[in-house]
Formats: sequence, C-alpha cells, structure tokens
Amino acid sequence: MTDQTPTTEDDTAPPEATSTPPSTREMERRWGKGVLGPGFVFLPSALVRGQSRLKIDATELTVLIHLLDHWWAASEMPFPSKRRLSERMGVSEKTIQRAMARLEALGLVKRVARHFAAGGQASNFYDLSGLVERVQEIARDMMEARKEAQETRRKAERPGLKRRGKPAKKSEAQA
Repeated sequence: MTDQTPTTEDDTAPPEATSTPPSTREMERRWGKGVLGPGFVFLPSALVRGQSRLKIDATELTVLIHLLDHWWAASEMPFPSKRRLSERMGVSEKTIQRAMARLEALGLVKRVARHFAAGGQASNFYDLSGLVERVQEIARDMMEARKEAQETRRKAERPGLKRRGKPAKKSEAQA
C-alpha cells in the first residue's frame, strides 16, 4: 500500500464531503485491474459508521450491503431471493429471514410481495427508503459535527483566545 497522509488530525475521519469520489482509475490502483469489471457497490460512509446508531449487527449490515449490490437504479427496488443472499453470504435462508425481519422491524427495509405474471410468488422487492432516510439523517449529523469541530478548531487557533478550561488556582503565597 502507498503511504497516505490523513486529511485531518484524526486519521479515521472521512475525507471532506467536498472532495470528489475516486475515479475508476484510482479505484483500479487500489484494487488492481479487472477487479471492478464484475461491478461494484456504492456504500455511503454514514451507513458503515452509523451501524451502531442503526442498531444493526454484522449480519444485518451484510444483508444490506448485498441488497445495495442489487439496487441498480433509484426508481427500481432490488429483488434478490433469500436463497441468492444465503448462498452469497454462506449462511442459511433462515438467517436471512431473521435478518430481514429485524431490518423490517427497525424500519430500514420494507418487503413488498412480487408475483409472476402466470401466478405464484416471486422473490420480494425490498424498499430501502427507510434505510435511505436514516442514513441521510446520520450523514447530516456527521456533517454538522464536522462543521462544529472545524469551528472549534478555528476558534482555538485565533490569536488572543483565552485558554480553555478551569482557571489556574491561586497559590497561598499570592492570596
């Protein structure tokens, strides 16, 4: 890996929101040629960093990532089968069902029945609008926290700013 200089004092902080997403060429440098050929998933940092705030476990996050991998257009809900998800994740269909039920209970995913034209149940559509709303909320909070931190840092760097914290105690000799 190449040596990368952090963009902030906290090397775990995401790059500024004004930075541009990495280009395909940059992603190929990271992952190697050919890795992007089968496709890729756009995953907002607010989803990953907000996992505990969403109250989801690792299995539920992984299910969401797989649903995102099937979500190709904003106007079209993904519809992978539970079998496909279980095969990809290496878990049972029952594990997928439990994760979906929990994601639905949390309001992150809504299952919508889908039927074949000739009759019979097809794999469900998965409405992710609840997830999108929650991730947008988390992203807004993250950006507000970033803005507040920048303002605090600017105030601390201004000349003549008084030292923060408790005032120094007067010694008995000065009293």
